[in-house]
Amino acid sequence: MDAHNTAADDGDNELISTLLLLPTRVFESLVSYPIRLSIMNSLINGPLTVTDIASRLRLAKGVVHRHLKILEKMGWVTVASDEIVRILNLSREANRVYYMLSSLIYFGYDVNFDGCEIQLKINSKYVAFADSRKGVLIVKTPTATYGCVKSCGNGVECINWALKVSRKFRIQVNVPNININVDDALTQLFHGILVKNFTSPKAKLPLIRIVDLKIDNVYRQWLGNPIRVNSNGSGQH
Repeated sequence: MDAHNTAADDGDNELISTLLLLPTRVFESLVSYPIRLSIMNSLINGPLTVTDIASRLRLAKGVVHRHLKILEKMGWVTVASDEIVRILNLSREANRVYYMLSSLIYFGYDVNFDGCEIQLKINSKYVAFADSRKGVLIVKTPTATYGCVKSCGNGVECINWALKVSRKFRIQVNVPNININVDDALTQLFHGILVKNFTSPKAKLPLIRIVDLKIDNVYRQWLGNPIRVNSNGSGQH
């Protein structure tokens, strides 16, 4: 299941269609709470209810619900639409609410102000990538990497995973020898994905969802919809 169609099948060369930009601070908030990482991982293979997640993680429903709402507010997860529930043939018994990942790839951003100019700086050192085939969520910050593909002493599995994904998206990841630092390989991969989607003439990246906690909440309150910004800089409602 890939509700967002963010990654193409192995035989296809389509680019990722949607990126989700989150403030860099919410990456730190995510990795500071292991329970939130666990909840995100539980949603990799499809939408789940609070009860489903609580059962899988063996946690109280109240605890799961509280952290889910925080993750939703930060932009990491969203409530599955009626259309997705219908397509996946999920049970609507007792008006069940299903949560799902907001995207399969997230990048962090910072905002710089220079006079009348506002610069949005995408920081590829803050990234999260959900691989539904492997069932892993890799979250990278400048200080740490979470969710290694497989626990191993030298990171070989992580590097092999990065190389496989790079071939999928036709991105160059330089691995001069097997002892390359895992973080270096992942940084090359995610930076390459970002650059290719902005520069390729084939880029089908019309939609970049930008989430800012304060602005987005105000916009939702008064106008009812989040701001959607496409890659040529024009805003859409």
